[in-house]
Amino acid sequence: MTKGLQKLRSILDENKLDGFIVTNPTNIFYLAGFRGVSPQERESILIFNPRATLVVPRLYQKEAQSLALTELKVKIVSERNQIFNLAKNLLKDAKRIGFEQNDLKFGEYQEFMSSLGSDPQGFQKGPTLKKLIPFKNLIEDLRVIKTPDEIKRIEKAQIISQKAFEQLVKILKVGQTEEEIAEKLAQIIKSAGGHGLAFDSIVASGPDSGRPHYVTGKRKIKSGDILLLDFGAKFKGYHADLSRTIFIGKPKTHQRNIYMHVLAAQKSAVAKITHGLKTSAAYHVANNYFKKQKLHNYFLHSLGHGVGLEVHEKPHLRPTQTWFVQGRQTGFEDEELKENMVFSVEPGLYFPWGGVRIEDLVVIKNGKAKVLGKLQEEIVEI
Repeated sequence: MTKGLQKLRSILDENKLDGFIVTNPTNIFYLAGFRGVSPQERESILIFNPRATLVVPRLYQKEAQSLALTELKVKIVSERNQIFNLAKNLLKDAKRIGFEQNDLKFGEYQEFMSSLGSDPQGFQKGPTLKKLIPFKNLIEDLRVIKTPDEIKRIEKAQIISQKAFEQLVKILKVGQTEEEIAEKLAQIIKSAGGHGLAFDSIVASGPDSGRPHYVTGKRKIKSGDILLLDFGAKFKGYHADLSRTIFIGKPKTHQRNIYMHVLAAQKSAVAKITHGLKTSAAYHVANNYFKKQKLHNYFLHSLGHGVGLEVHEKPHLRPTQTWFVQGRQTGFEDEELKENMVFSVEPGLYFPWGGVRIEDLVVIKNGKAKVLGKLQEEIVEI
């Protein structure tokens, strides 16, 4: 049994569930190794009853059948619209059925409720013999702790990204547009062994480098600009995330100082990150450094986030916050950093004249943060 399937089966037993519905394509890939072409469509469903059964249309029968194990059955239907009919049949004897509350659509929920003999609107008057029970982030929480193979794939994706950056620097020229640079970067990543981009690359130049989530445009880079790159490669389904800041020409003294402060904040955070440290404490290592320099008001985002099958996962390295919605307290919970978690450390400072961000990935190994690949310590000038 794969580790993911084994962990989930244990959780189902703990919650006294005899059925579970997995619809999130990323979670199906994590548990069963299957990924269709379009994450926007229902191209598969994973049912536990309590044994795991992967249901796919015949379009994918060859790929799916190669995944069959003693612990994982594979069922083929003629068309995608028949996936749910077979899933409902597989769950006909289950009494307590869990589902992913952040992924199952309301219409699909109604369909399952109706097939179980329950009121699809949730207003069952009599006793309900079968129950659909929502679970939030059940499988996502399993994915937080990475296996050695997952760590190797993420590290490979990150090293490809770093090598691509080194190659890109050699061919950057004044007059190139942001879009041209992004296209060249994608080509280099592919030629370096990447399996595509982890996300749409951000290439921000001049004052726009001061916008953390800028959308790459047609602006031409010119002498005196700051060029901020945020990008990553994919490798065997796993993502990288890398940010680098380049100076086009010799940086001004205040720009050089800001770069060195961001680098110092990153190195301080990496040095302090350990197994058991709270995510808010990791954030405050960097933020407190900026406070001493009276720069914390220009630090506009979290210190980092988990990376794996998705480019934004748990944990989230940010300060705890609480607020009230309709009288109920909610907010950002503090998380604990643990062995084999992989996440970014990406302090940044943003001003009207531009911004500086340095981002790398680390894994908690033997209780301490280990950088995947290598840090970019020297200032890059073109």
